[in-house]
Amino acid sequence: MAEQSPAKKLRKQVKGFLCDVSPVKDIYFDAVLQHDGGNSKVVVFRPEDHMHFHNAEKTRSLVTLDDVVLQPSVESSRTMDVFYTHSSKMSCVRNLGEAFNNSFSSGPQAVQLSELLNLQTKPKRVIINVKIIQEMRRGNSVVWDGQNLPRTEYTVSDTTGCMSLTVWCEHSITVGEWYNITNVSVKEFRGKTSLSTTRDTQIISIPSQGTAAADQVPTGTIRCDIIGANIKNLLICPHKHKLKSMTLSSPTLYCISCKTHYKSTAIIMNFSGHLDLKLETGNVVKARIEDEVIRSALTVNPTASPKDIIKSFIDLPAMQITIRENVIVMMEDVPQKTEIKSEDELPIKVEPVEESEFYSPPDYGFLFSSQVRKRKFTD
Repeated sequence: MAEQSPAKKLRKQVKGFLCDVSPVKDIYFDAVLQHDGGNSKVVVFRPEDHMHFHNAEKTRSLVTLDDVVLQPSVESSRTMDVFYTHSSKMSCVRNLGEAFNNSFSSGPQAVQLSELLNLQTKPKRVIINVKIIQEMRRGNSVVWDGQNLPRTEYTVSDTTGCMSLTVWCEHSITVGEWYNITNVSVKEFRGKTSLSTTRDTQIISIPSQGTAAADQVPTGTIRCDIIGANIKNLLICPHKHKLKSMTLSSPTLYCISCKTHYKSTAIIMNFSGHLDLKLETGNVVKARIEDEVIRSALTVNPTASPKDIIKSFIDLPAMQITIRENVIVMMEDVPQKTEIKSEDELPIKVEPVEESEFYSPPDYGFLFSSQVRKRKFTD
């Protein structure tokens, strides 16, 4: 009998209950499979099976997923991820008497940050009451559907702990204020837990909930020379889709996602990259820089290229740069030192005072405005 290929060896059968079935995301959707020993993320590459998964979740049926691919999970709270491919099949039965954990998929629950950090099995979405401690960085990122969306990362805290929160799209948020934030996605990467808003997130201002547990993340300001730069640009259509392999020299540009040709003047250009900074000590550090900070430091013409931006940075004199977690958040000219002169050197011009035979008394208001000037007494 011929030996099976490595891909065949990985294909298995798994059983459990489905919950948190997501909407279809272009060519796939995901869910969570609750089974003996924990739960696994299921990535389904058959959008046509979405209704079957949704019904199995709704009826709380025990499902069997055949011919799926198992891979180690990148999340520490899970051991394996399940990939439901085009050759996989699902079958389900009902009322087998096996326990269904109602609390696992009962929707987002309100949690404290310390509780969330200590949970071995992280919930998919939560509700939090937090204070915005500090804005860490601001920029744009391309998401799974090809849109380039504004992204702001904050340090947030409640009375028990602190965490990083990424807020997608524009929201009216004030540093130092408390907010109730619903449907926040919980992420874990390399052992670090963070939060991210979703399309269902609502952010509502609330009164203070007490003394926040976190301090601001340290920020450093350095005086340095810009000795190197690597800048790239991203072209974005009016509907926030990333355009591929195009230049603004053409009169129109085509967006594959929109299936529309746009004027080149309607295209948004977004720059980002990193700078190599030489400190006064001689050390060289590398720091990221985003579009907003680039435009605050340079005058960016509509037709500017990455090479133009790089040249402009290299030509700058020594700058005073503020860095937070290896990201440049502010660039300023180096303050000029003012030389203080002694009193003898102060440029004061003394004018001679002319003698006058008349003087005016102090003005005590309109009650005395009718007084006549008095002649100065002489010996």
